[in-house]
Amino acid sequence: MKSKKEILGQYFTKVEIVHNLLNLFLSYKKCEKNIKILEPALGTGNFIKILREKKFSNVDGCEIDADLAPEPSDFFEMPTTQKYDLVIGNPPFSKYNLEESYFNIKEHLSFSPPTSTYLTKNEAGKNKEKIENIFLLKGLQHLKDSTSSIAFILPISFFIKNKNKSVKNELLKNFSTIIIYQDDKVWFDKNIPCCFAIFTNLEKLKNKIVLIYENGKKNEEVFEIEKIHEELIPQVVFHKNNGHINNAKGVPLSEFFKTKKVKIKKSYKENNVSAKNILEKSTIPENKTTENYKIAIVRVGNSSVGKCGLINEHEDVLNDMFYVFDLKDQYTKNKAIKENICNQINANPDYFKKITCRVGSKSIKKEDILNFKVIV
Repeated sequence: MKSKKEILGQYFTKVEIVHNLLNLFLSYKKCEKNIKILEPALGTGNFIKILREKKFSNVDGCEIDADLAPEPSDFFEMPTTQKYDLVIGNPPFSKYNLEESYFNIKEHLSFSPPTSTYLTKNEAGKNKEKIENIFLLKGLQHLKDSTSSIAFILPISFFIKNKNKSVKNELLKNFSTIIIYQDDKVWFDKNIPCCFAIFTNLEKLKNKIVLIYENGKKNEEVFEIEKIHEELIPQVVFHKNNGHINNAKGVPLSEFFKTKKVKIKKSYKENNVSAKNILEKSTIPENKTTENYKIAIVRVGNSSVGKCGLINEHEDVLNDMFYVFDLKDQYTKNKAIKENICNQINANPDYFKKITCRVGSKSIKKEDILNFKVIV
């Protein structure tokens, strides 16, 4: 039985985190104390409380949960004629495996204002959408003018490469500056991978995306705004730029691996190879044919992601947690090279864990593996 908190996507931001995020926003965007501000999902009210502590006097809020607000109100029923200089806060997050936590578009068609006035063509064609995306789209309708901003805590998965493209394109119609902040702290009462995204217009950062990852010191990367559909997760970018790939000597695995997909037996229930036992398969038995062995790398999971083993394509059955690679023809009969590659991947267990950051299980891409360097 899922709780109301899970269904409503309620992850309340700690007071000290809100202080930090507001200070970050104000370090980029200078605001008069009388600007109109909206917190569209106020929850326990920490954003509004600290905004008022900072002497912002014109702050409105919506909260649908009657247990949190004496006079509950639904942001999706707020007239879009109400305009603001800043829409800020922590909207609810959809839970990837919980149907009820998504925004049901058909149920909201009769709302006033109707969802059709702010959905993109892509979203309008769906039965459901991640609720944080709908908060962004409706938030755009409440902006007063080009000096207005949106600043939301979002699940980090929003900035996965090529995800949420129609929503990102809609944001680009309104904003020329995006700042994405992440640190190594836990922001809620449980550790949900997230970031603070500022969508605004700053002349000094026009057509720029700024990624900030803070882990005791502030690490910053700047990209052109055309990179909006690339992987823009500050922690991942930081570790890719400061981790094994950039610092390692050797040759990328793309020089050894074929790109053609390997067909191998898979079964989630009936398998003899799983992420749990993959490390037991790091060598090729002496009495076996070397070319029958392929390299399998765990693609998802929080503790197992990136683990590697050697799989017999005729004898082994895998669960569905692996990428499987064959070596190029000149290496396929070379037992030493196959075992060497496998052992070098397993000697760097933290690398793949650090370059993935998701809500739910960690997940790596094939390109992350193909860029990995080995000395053979």
